[in-house]
Amino acid sequence: MVDVFLRILLRISRVNKKQFNAKLKKATSIEERITLLDKYGEELFEKENYAEAVKVYSQALTIRNRPNVKAYFAGQVGICHFNAGNDKEAFKYLKQSARLFKPDKPEFMEDMYGFVYFHLGSLYEYHGKMVESLEARKVCELYIESQEKDTRWMLFAGIARNHEALGKHDEAIRYSQKAIQVISDNDPGLSYLYESMANNYMGLNQYHEAIQHFSKVLELDPNFERRDDIQLKMGGCYHLLANYRMALETYEKIFELNQITGKKETQNWLYLKIAECYFHLELFEKSLLVILEMLRRNPRKKEDKVEARSYLTNNYYELGRYKEAVEEGEKTLMLAKRFHNDDLFYVRMALSYHKLGDKKAFRKYRTLFRKMFEEDNWNKYLDKLQ
Repeated sequence: MVDVFLRILLRISRVNKKQFNAKLKKATSIEERITLLDKYGEELFEKENYAEAVKVYSQALTIRNRPNVKAYFAGQVGICHFNAGNDKEAFKYLKQSARLFKPDKPEFMEDMYGFVYFHLGSLYEYHGKMVESLEARKVCELYIESQEKDTRWMLFAGIARNHEALGKHDEAIRYSQKAIQVISDNDPGLSYLYESMANNYMGLNQYHEAIQHFSKVLELDPNFERRDDIQLKMGGCYHLLANYRMALETYEKIFELNQITGKKETQNWLYLKIAECYFHLELFEKSLLVILEMLRRNPRKKEDKVEARSYLTNNYYELGRYKEAVEEGEKTLMLAKRFHNDDLFYVRMALSYHKLGDKKAFRKYRTLFRKMFEEDNWNKYLDKLQ
C-alpha cells in the first residue's frame, strides 16, 4: 500500500515538473520566469523535496543586474541545504546570499535578509561557533518585525543560548524573557525557555529564582525529558541556600526513582547528598545509616568512597563515639588527604583526639586544620582547647 502511494506521489511530481518546464519555456519575461521558479521551488520545499527545490531555485542564480533577487534565490538554496542537513553547502549559499543582498538597492527583501542570518546563526551554533552565531542572529534581530512569530521566539531563544554559552547570564535571561513574550502558551518550547532561565539564574548564584523557574518547567511539563536533571539542580539550589530540609526532600524523591532506572554512580552521589543533609539537620544516626549502606554497596570511584568514609568520622564524633571516629578517620586518610567537605572531617579528627585525651594527635590535627583552612572560625575554638 505504501509503495502504491509513493508511486502516485512520484507520478504527480513528474506531471508537475512537466507542466512547470512547459510554462517556463513559454515565459516571455524575466519577471514571469522568477515567479514560476519561486512558486514551484516553494511547492517542492513544502513537500520536503529539498534536492529538487535546489535545482529549481538554482536556475534563478543566472539572473543578472538584480542582486537582491539573486540574493533571495541563493538564500532559498541555502535554506534547502540547511533543511537537508548539507551544512557545507548551506554555509556556502547562505553566505553568498548575505553578501549579495544590497539594502540600498531596489527589490531588497528585509524578511529574507533576516531569515538568511537566522539560519546562519543556527549553523554557527551547531558547529560550536558561538560568537559568530550571536553576530549573525543580531543581524536578524535588526529585521525582527518582518519575521514570522515562530522565527521571532526561536531567534530570541537562540540569542539567549549564545549569551549563556559566553557566560553572559543576565543577557541570556533577558532574551529568554523576550522569547516567552512571543511564544504561544501551549508551545512545547516554553518549557525549554524556563529551563534556560533557571540555568542562567544558577549561573548568577540567584538560587531562589532558579528554583522558581525549574518548578515552572515541571509545572508546564511533568514528563519533561530532563526532569531528573532539573530535580537534581533544584536540590542543589536548596543545598546552596542551606535549606537542607527541602534539599533532602528533593534528593529522596530522586533517589526513589533512581533506584529503578538510575546508574550506580548517580546513586552514590545521592547517598552522599542525603547523608550531608541529615548531618546538617543534626540527624546523625540517619546520616550514619545512609553512609554505611553506601559503603556496603562498595562504590567504585575512590573519591566517592573517601568522602563517604569521612562522614563516618563526622557522625561518630557527633554521636560521642570518639574512638570509632579516629579509627575510621585514619583509615580514610590512607586513601586520600584531600576530598570534598574535608573541613568537616579534619576539625572532628582534632576534636575527637581532644576528647580522647591524646594531646599529640590533637595538636597534629589542629595544626593541619589551621594550615588548610586558615580563615575558618573553628580555629579560634581549637586554639582555646590547647
